[in-house]
Amino acid sequence: MNATSSDLRTIKNVLLLFAAIVLIMILKTLAGLLIPLAFALFIGILVSPIIEYLDKKRWPYTLSISLITVVTLGFLSLIGLIVVDTTSQIIGQKEKLLNQISDKLNELISQLEFIPGMQQLDSSGVINGLGELVSTDFLLSTSGTVASSVGTFTFNFILSAIYLVAILGSIVRYEKYIQYLEGDDPKGKERLMHSFLQVKTSIVSYMKVKFFTSLGTGIFFGGISALFQVDFALFWGFLAFLLNFIPTVGSIAGTIPPILLGLVQIDSSGTFLFFISLLIASQFVWGNIIEPFILGSSVSLNTVTVILGLVVWGYIWGVTGMLLSVPLIVMARVILSQIPDAEMIVKLMGRSDIKSI
Repeated sequence: MNATSSDLRTIKNVLLLFAAIVLIMILKTLAGLLIPLAFALFIGILVSPIIEYLDKKRWPYTLSISLITVVTLGFLSLIGLIVVDTTSQIIGQKEKLLNQISDKLNELISQLEFIPGMQQLDSSGVINGLGELVSTDFLLSTSGTVASSVGTFTFNFILSAIYLVAILGSIVRYEKYIQYLEGDDPKGKERLMHSFLQVKTSIVSYMKVKFFTSLGTGIFFGGISALFQVDFALFWGFLAFLLNFIPTVGSIAGTIPPILLGLVQIDSSGTFLFFISLLIASQFVWGNIIEPFILGSSVSLNTVTVILGLVVWGYIWGVTGMLLSVPLIVMARVILSQIPDAEMIVKLMGRSDIKSI
């Protein structure tokens, strides 16, 4: 009897593994449709407390949904405008930046003249190559790729807006939908309600804390860059704010651009090292001290789970998957917590207060 039970469990685990692989392939194949839906779902969950508050204040439901949708889409549009405007500024200041890079390279070559062959190096080749990357001809040659990217972004933006309106129209009345799904099964209703509330509470808690710490990181990055007179300080702060939503690698990626520009524009090596130290210190304090302290145990995923989730969702949905990796892991863990045989996996993913019913 024990051998049979063990064999059945092994077969079940193998089938679950194959099902997981098939699910990953389906998610990757249908990424164009599912990514906007995932964005809209998490935005809907995040703003649901605002809709519930307006509903209690007897605001017309249609007005509440319209207001939240317009504000959310306006914020997303603002992100795109900031990126486009900063790109235009960088292209407009191309000559200034290339001259600064040339001066730094020539200074570096002169300091390393004792190395055999260093005197024969010429910075003009590097400068010409960089100039071509931001030239009009290069932009025209890549216009097809740019147009395709813009078209994809526009399609996803419109699809996200449609999904968001549908989700906002139903998320406050989720109890009625759960009752409809489970019919006359009281235990099923309780289980679904418990799972939904766990997902909602965990994601809202995580996103609120992440937004606060990312905003703080962005303000510090922008302020430090402005203090050291590094160009595009506002954009570096904005970029740090956005990339900080990507676990682990996002904070590193957000630090590299201002450091590279600071290397070119800050003359003193001591001042440059101080600049780097301040950026790294602010990133460490906000990400490794303030964020865990505020977040507590509400979303206590271990580091291995976060990194694996980042890799898997990055493979499935690219950068979008990396941005949404933690909320998606939280959702997966809540779902797995309702499966008795998956208790070990839930524990391996990290400590939490999630309980199955």
